[in-house]
Amino acid sequence: MLFIQAFIAATFGGVLYTIIGIIPGTDETATMAPVTLILVLMGLPGEVLFAWFVGIIVAMQISHTIPTAMAALPGSTMAVPMVLNSSIAKRLGIPHVAMRKMAAGSLIGSLTGLMVAIGFALLMAPLGNMVKPYIGLIFTIGAMVIGYMSKAKWGAVIALFPFAFLIQGFQRIAVEGVGKTLFISIFMGITIGPMIAEVFNVFIPSQRDKQRRNKASTIWLAPDSSKKKGLFPNPFKIFTKRQNKTILLMSSIGACTFTFSPVGMTVMLGEIINGKCKELYERVTTTLGVQDAISNSTYLGEFIIPLIAFAGLPLSPVATGPGAPLFNAPPRFTIEPLNNLAQLLSIPDYFIFGFIGIIGGALFAFPIAIKKARSWTELMFRAVSHEALIGAFIGLICMLAFYEAGILGIFVAVSIGIFGGLLHNLFGIHTGVQFMAYYASGYIVTQALALAKILI
Repeated sequence: MLFIQAFIAATFGGVLYTIIGIIPGTDETATMAPVTLILVLMGLPGEVLFAWFVGIIVAMQISHTIPTAMAALPGSTMAVPMVLNSSIAKRLGIPHVAMRKMAAGSLIGSLTGLMVAIGFALLMAPLGNMVKPYIGLIFTIGAMVIGYMSKAKWGAVIALFPFAFLIQGFQRIAVEGVGKTLFISIFMGITIGPMIAEVFNVFIPSQRDKQRRNKASTIWLAPDSSKKKGLFPNPFKIFTKRQNKTILLMSSIGACTFTFSPVGMTVMLGEIINGKCKELYERVTTTLGVQDAISNSTYLGEFIIPLIAFAGLPLSPVATGPGAPLFNAPPRFTIEPLNNLAQLLSIPDYFIFGFIGIIGGALFAFPIAIKKARSWTELMFRAVSHEALIGAFIGLICMLAFYEAGILGIFVAVSIGIFGGLLHNLFGIHTGVQFMAYYASGYIVTQALALAKILI
């Protein structure tokens, strides 16, 4: 019965996030985290939650190839590194080839990433008990490292401290107001920060004028291929033997780099391959396939390794971002004490329900990417308003914040959202840095107060 529930959850998530992935510009954290949080609080079994999350990762990473290849517009944040080569493929008249390469690479990366991530996590598992006494320090160091790796560099590192004080200040207000600290409201505020900041710009005349458009955007879609394609072709047969070896190698490396940004790893490893291919057609198609494989394997690695190797400590950008509700979602999941998805799964569960998640996630997304890419892209452009999608998710997040702390929860979520969104949009201090700052905030403020007492 549990297998059936997991398959249904993964398949439903696959359909939902295939549609979301086709819409250009969607953000993984803003779309994945709120729905996952609702399922966690509903009490779904851990195995079902794991299959669900793997399924939506796979579906979104496959479906984001469609607008990226057909219109050179990123289907999600993870598709941004693929836009350049996708635009070249479009000019060469081979967007359908590029799309099939990316979709197939994504599926291969999923299969490779799952197995490699579990194996690598088991090798690192002995370190798990060693790091538990130093959770606060580890989160702080992690936040500083991720901050320095962002575009803002030292600016992001410095911003950790006022952001930590802001979060702990709201926690103090929450204790006084509703008798408990908050997680959902703060987490969701960070999640929708970039969107809230864009909405906030509307109330500033100078910014409003910059964002105003006098006419609808014109988007050119490449024609679809007239060549007949199978519904679910073997992804390995879409590449040459050499390309398959490259994809397997790079996706295996990506699955082990759990502390780095998935986008950063996609760019870095993709550029390595891009520089090794001399002929233009081979360079474009190989690089796109490799990049999509890396994006999926890195995502899965950053989700799985913290669960197995560190007993559920969210020590990766994915674990503190889109996957955070599976690590910390009070009252069901907590990190102090550690009681989350990691304690509900055995090692065989990761393999069994991981493969169920991959199958369920790809069941709808892969055929759509192979056979119906252009028609679905056109449908999404014509029928789905991007503003309506943003409004729907903001409404969902306000509902979750109200569930946790009433009007105070909404106030905290919006306040954190505006502050964090401005950091993201203006200074490049992305939400991954802010999530790590949230987990490190207690340690940072405690140490700062202790230092202040010594100096006074």
